[in-house]
Amino acid sequence: MVSGSLDRTPRKAPPTAISVSPTPGRKFDGHRGHISSFVFLHDNIHIVSSSLDGTLRKWDCETGLLVGEPWKGQGGRINELALSPDGKIIACGRGDGSVQKWKTHGEMIEDWMGHTSSVEALSWSRNGSHIASGSSDGTILIRKAASGEVEVGPIETNQRWVYSVAYSPSGDRIASGGYNNTICIWDSCTGELCVGPIQDLGFLVMSVVWSSNGSKLYSASDEFIRIFDSISGAELHRFQHGGLLYSLALSPTRNLLACVGARGIAQLWDTESLQPLGHPFHKGDGEYLAYVSFSQDGRYLAYGGSDGEITLWMVKDITSPAAVPSTNIHGATTLPKFPTPSCLDVSTFIALLILLHTHRNVTDRRYRAFCGVWVWLRYRE
Repeated sequence: MVSGSLDRTPRKAPPTAISVSPTPGRKFDGHRGHISSFVFLHDNIHIVSSSLDGTLRKWDCETGLLVGEPWKGQGGRINELALSPDGKIIACGRGDGSVQKWKTHGEMIEDWMGHTSSVEALSWSRNGSHIASGSSDGTILIRKAASGEVEVGPIETNQRWVYSVAYSPSGDRIASGGYNNTICIWDSCTGELCVGPIQDLGFLVMSVVWSSNGSKLYSASDEFIRIFDSISGAELHRFQHGGLLYSLALSPTRNLLACVGARGIAQLWDTESLQPLGHPFHKGDGEYLAYVSFSQDGRYLAYGGSDGEITLWMVKDITSPAAVPSTNIHGATTLPKFPTPSCLDVSTFIALLILLHTHRNVTDRRYRAFCGVWVWLRYRE
């Protein structure tokens, strides 16, 4: 290719930099519905995943194969999994409002009712003594993990739907993110509101994560990762992602934050420098990523979403030096976006129509709302 100059002397265009995308380590494919959640077990070899198809599956990270048969239980779709701090029990939140406890080899040992609608979020206290659950009925229940007895709640959050809950590292507080684009921080012993509501966060606070020392809270809503002071609720910083955000995860061993969402975009950030690490790694514009997590030893990162597949990465392969990000006038770090159409393309629109209208048996209001916002964001550009 050549380009002309004012003196009409043709000259060669400068060479285009080639970006080599990292290669995923494994892909786990078997669920017949959207991936809703998964946990890395403490052996750093196995992953247990859940889906809107109502099953759990255990995978071997080294071989990529399913371990045994899918785990089946009553209660409909599965929205959330949470691993106990000792790594022995998996809590499971279902569409019928139940919270179940499973052993890591696939045996269900408890089934608790309490919420009047779907359980959307779960979190264990650091010492493993309690489990907090958030529901689309707008409440939080705090149970004794050993017996299932409700010790605190129902906490009426006024958040309409509670999409995310997270115990603080000290265990004395619980953060919740809601449908009405707010974050609240609650006293885990009394259920009283400590901080918030922190308002005007764009749309649907899908994920909240505490820093390791409990001083900060990270959230995912609209296209921004926001960082808050957990005592005052003041916003400290924000990062702009390349699309609507769905899930966040902090590495247990390094200063890394992972985020995923619409358009299949995933990105790592350095939580100290507040800069992106490596280039965004891309699932594909026709898919969205609903969940992301690090392994217990921090070596692996995995994500899953609308295609029913979990993709496993070596963290070292996706933390190569990144391009210098730009900073907007509000002090927010902006992630360069992937080239996208100027308006919603026909194939994506058709795919969304199929999702919204022909798969209602596995798709709840949470996912329909998510896809609706995705359409709006795509069309807005």
